[in-house]
Amino acid sequence: MKTKYQLILVAFALLIVCPTNSFAQKKKEIRQAGIKQKVEWRYIYENDKEIKYKEYEAQFDKQGNILMEKTYDEKGNTIKHIEYKYDNEGNEILQTTFNSKGEVIEKVETSYSNGLKVEKKIYGPTGKLKSRKVFEYK
Repeated sequence: MKTKYQLILVAFALLIVCPTNSFAQKKKEIRQAGIKQKVEWRYIYENDKEIKYKEYEAQFDKQGNILMEKTYDEKGNTIKHIEYKYDNEGNEILQTTFNSKGEVIEKVETSYSNGLKVEKKIYGPTGKLKSRKVFEYK
């Protein structure tokens, strides 16, 4: 029974650690390469014509943190716009999502204690608290 419990614990730990390491490495690569902006272009082929449009755009700070990302439709209109803010340790503390009209549709505030995420609050478009998640460590 003890061995089965240990295997489950190791598998769970790997699930938690692996995505974090790949994201951290990506931030590190962005920082090392000095990337400030990323743009993704979509090419559509209709009736022997090539139609090109900007589908996605992201901006990064010097630490490799994403500051802003936007998605666009074929006509260049913004579909979704997300802005991020970080504390001095590089932890994401605020994520604000806007609709195509530039109106806030959601805000996510995350708080930390001793470097660990302890709470995440999600607010709706009116600023009213919709949900809250608390993280407990033992």
